[in-house]
Amino acid sequence: MIVLGVAGPLASGKSTVLELLEELGAATLRADDISRELLQPGQPVFEQVRAAFGDEYLTPAGELERKKLAELIFSDAEARQRLNRIMHPPMVARLRQIVDEYCQAANPPPVIAIEAAILHQMGLDQIVDKVLLVTACQQTRIERLCHRDGISTQQAQRRVELHDELGLGQVEADYIIDTNGEIANTCQQVERLWEELMGLTQT
Repeated sequence: MIVLGVAGPLASGKSTVLELLEELGAATLRADDISRELLQPGQPVFEQVRAAFGDEYLTPAGELERKKLAELIFSDAEARQRLNRIMHPPMVARLRQIVDEYCQAANPPPVIAIEAAILHQMGLDQIVDKVLLVTACQQTRIERLCHRDGISTQQAQRRVELHDELGLGQVEADYIIDTNGEIANTCQQVERLWEELMGLTQT
């Protein structure tokens, strides 16, 4: 079994690649889903974030207002580092636990693919065997972000440029998939990657 880290900058197509890998037989995990799980009200991590940033980042229902907190951490390096210190260790621990459960299953999947934009910064390189970098040019990513999040071109451009300035999603990788072209081209690249990974599982 191979644990594959799927990294890449904002709106590069990581989720699409993950879905294609799942269709081919991979078990898939998303770091963002784990963060949502850990940030449910009442969870220890939620209480740590609340203590660190205050009730002003909670909704009237007492849940974390993720978009408001995201705006803060992308504009404030100290706040970003503070949040990362709280979030990253328990996220890595939870993902490690899930990977271990797959390993111990009666019929483990040949590949576990973990999507995490900032894979190395999180410390997830500790638990992956190989790293896949998903890339796309800035213009493609800006267009995707506008369509996905319903924001203006100017807002999308600011987000993309900030992510790139911070070096988010840029990693040393064993494999690269470029998603600039048609979806069929991305599918072909994923299928070639899958064949290579299957070869590794049989050695």
